[in-house]
Amino acid sequence: MFELAPRLLAALDAGDPVVVATAVDVQGSSPSGTGTSMAVLPGGEVVGTISGGCVEGSLYLTAEEVLTTGVPVLERFGFEDLSDPAADWAPGLRCGGRVEVLVHRVQPTDAVVLDALRAAAVGTPTSLTVSLEPASLGEVVPPSDRCRTRAFTEYAGGRARCIVVGAVEFAVAVTNTAAMLGYAVTVVDPRPVFLTDRRFPAAQERIVGWPPRVLAHTAIGPDTVVVLLSHDDRFDAAVLDLALRRGAGYVGAMGSRATHERRLAVLRELRTPDTGRLRSPIGLDIGAETPAEMALAIMAEVVAVRRGAPGGPLVDATGPVHRRPLRTR
Repeated sequence: MFELAPRLLAALDAGDPVVVATAVDVQGSSPSGTGTSMAVLPGGEVVGTISGGCVEGSLYLTAEEVLTTGVPVLERFGFEDLSDPAADWAPGLRCGGRVEVLVHRVQPTDAVVLDALRAAAVGTPTSLTVSLEPASLGEVVPPSDRCRTRAFTEYAGGRARCIVVGAVEFAVAVTNTAAMLGYAVTVVDPRPVFLTDRRFPAAQERIVGWPPRVLAHTAIGPDTVVVLLSHDDRFDAAVLDLALRRGAGYVGAMGSRATHERRLAVLRELRTPDTGRLRSPIGLDIGAETPAEMALAIMAEVVAVRRGAPGGPLVDATGPVHRRPLRTR
């Protein structure tokens, strides 16, 4: 439910209870992984999804009941006996998977849950463990209880960071798309006239300064994405050198193949390690032309690199479409 934290907090802080349905066990093919949630807010509004439409109707009815009674329910979909004719009419995952969903009510007075939601909303790592035992279903329990009983722990990591260097027009679309994907975005440019709140409202930080100097004083690691969109030979190679040396999870640079070769020559002089990780020209080849399309191509490549996926068409691939680890015991 942490992915829904802002919407849940808005309702809870207004004094209204909400009902959250969370996939606590997923087996086989499923559109969403373990920990994915949907919620029913005041007035019957639904946010989030469990299966892309396969079981949401049934879960909505269950949520209405749980909102009234306060009694949690553990729903199971896809476990029907297929030899039973009634199984054809049971709600389930049409992709053949199985899923268990915990449906429980969250009250504005549930301090432990609210604290976890507030942490997740601002990108602070947090976790929450709830019991899946019938006698204590949905109750918050210490993480150590997972060793003695059946429980589900949901984790929220800190927000991955996306550093965009160069306040060019493409950067506006990249910043918006990265923020939509959950990144904490920092835009860096030495020109204050271009790096304004009005142009980059989705950026968490806007830093006016010499990019190599800014990056030298910025935490960079495996959860950091560095996107170089500038075309300035005075600092482009230095930015890439810093990002690669400090192990950024993704390093990409916009420019022609000739520009890429020129930058590589400088990186060789600097003895920059891991230049093979540099994604340049940046982005997947989807025929992008507009800034919005370029942002899509760039961030699609970022997702593919960080997930270790090839980034090709699914129609050309084999094997399961959904590959996610389980996070419940």
